[in-house]
Amino acid sequence: MNKYSFWLVPTNETRQKLQTVVEEYAKIYDSPTFVPHVTICSPIESTDEEVVEAVKRAVADTNPFEVKFADVEFSTTYFQCVFVRAKTTAALLQTHLAIKDAFHDTREHVFMPHASLVYGNFAMKPREKIAQEITLSGLSFFANAVTIVRADTSDPKDWDVVAEVEL
Repeated sequence: MNKYSFWLVPTNETRQKLQTVVEEYAKIYDSPTFVPHVTICSPIESTDEEVVEAVKRAVADTNPFEVKFADVEFSTTYFQCVFVRAKTTAALLQTHLAIKDAFHDTREHVFMPHASLVYGNFAMKPREKIAQEITLSGLSFFANAVTIVRADTSDPKDWDVVAEVEL
């Protein structure tokens, strides 16, 4: 069994803008680089074949939808060190619930959609400074696929895209 994450990967100039921020701050703070994404659900244990089929069934009736970003914020966790919030919409929340349901995921947690910009275990002041420096007003993209990522470790270098399932 492997561990999987399910992402919405920004398209168009939004992806490029987010990637530029990720790479710029990774260089400054010696933190990892990664593909900017909004995690829909994670981690789920399964196999490549089973996970692809389950996601296809889960999103069969889901149409592409817009994801709009809001404020740049920071938190106390490594993977949400600095991030830009995604505005919640019915389509975004329904996609999250559909994938959770497909894997019978009954874990209770608050789904806070976002795209991380910096991973790290920094003190709170540097996190706050970074969040205040980054301006990303008006960014959005149309989610037209769920990207399935095999993520057996917490190191982004080890993450592999298994498939993209179109909405």
